[in-house]
Amino acid sequence: MATFVPKKNRTEHFVQKASDSQDNANAQVANDLVVVARIGVAYGIKGWVKIHPFSHSPDALQNASRWWIAPYIPEQDYANASWQQVKPTGFKPHANVWVGTCQGWLDRTHAEHFKGWQIAVSRTEFPQTDEDEFYWVDLLDAQVVNQEGVVLGVVTQLFENAAHTVMHVVSQSSDTEKPLEYLIPFVSAFVGQVDVQSQPKTIAVVWDVDATA
Repeated sequence: MATFVPKKNRTEHFVQKASDSQDNANAQVANDLVVVARIGVAYGIKGWVKIHPFSHSPDALQNASRWWIAPYIPEQDYANASWQQVKPTGFKPHANVWVGTCQGWLDRTHAEHFKGWQIAVSRTEFPQTDEDEFYWVDLLDAQVVNQEGVVLGVVTQLFENAAHTVMHVVSQSSDTEKPLEYLIPFVSAFVGQVDVQSQPKTIAVVWDVDATA
């Protein structure tokens, strides 16, 4: 199995659906938005801003023909955010940060208006992955089954430690007062076949039900 490709670090922001429509340049809000970055302070005087991606490799931002932006409001459901469509006209690394600009962002004053806003991209605009490579967003809610056919639970989040990506798997069984939790490294020693096209999505693992993190 090929090396897993981590695409996001802030797993709590992986999949956010935007079901409300927003009239912005006659565009309808995509229903599969994934929040991928936050806008920082203005950069320079020509409408550029610093951008803080939630991934070490911001492929989605680079690949997308349009971004969706909205003010970040703590505790607000992303489906209720006031999404606006913008067309990126520049996105590049600069020193140890990323900077970008969009069509119509002409000066620093205009760019400063978007400080703190979030950037989302339609899942359909994510670059195609190689075989046996997966976006974190696609692994969330997958059912994890061990070598004995025991369903350990579903993937609720993923994170990176110093060595590899780790899946946080939570049991869906109601037999116990507290759900069982497993921290399973996403490496070939533990993870076998991954099927994100099936319903439910499934991940086969070699893992003892009595094993602990």
